[in-house]
Amino acid sequence: MDNELDKGVLRHPLLLWTGWLVGPAAWALHLMGSYLLISRACETGAMWTLHGMTLVTLLMALVGVAVAWRQWDRAGRRWPGSGDGKVSRIRFMAVMGWLISALSALLIVAEGVPNFFLSPCL
Repeated sequence: MDNELDKGVLRHPLLLWTGWLVGPAAWALHLMGSYLLISRACETGAMWTLHGMTLVTLLMALVGVAVAWRQWDRAGRRWPGSGDGKVSRIRFMAVMGWLISALSALLIVAEGVPNFFLSPCL
């Protein structure tokens, strides 16, 4: 497996950080963006801005999941062990990346669902 890793199967080490950073960044953007857009949605009744924010940030988080999943797939799609050295670290980064991004996507959905049922003027 080390030979595959050395041949560039895992394209770049920064891709391992994508799942760790993109998902939480998308969630933070959704939280702040929704907070900024809620007054405009109340004034104009244009809920599409809030729904659009939810959709865009959800897609961002899912991109983080997809990139981390692909890195995990390239590393052999096994759970990280305790003694594999470089391969184990790569698997840990990839698995945790898609778990963190998936949790962020779940949080974005949980924050976006009330927009369908509640008035923004509450």
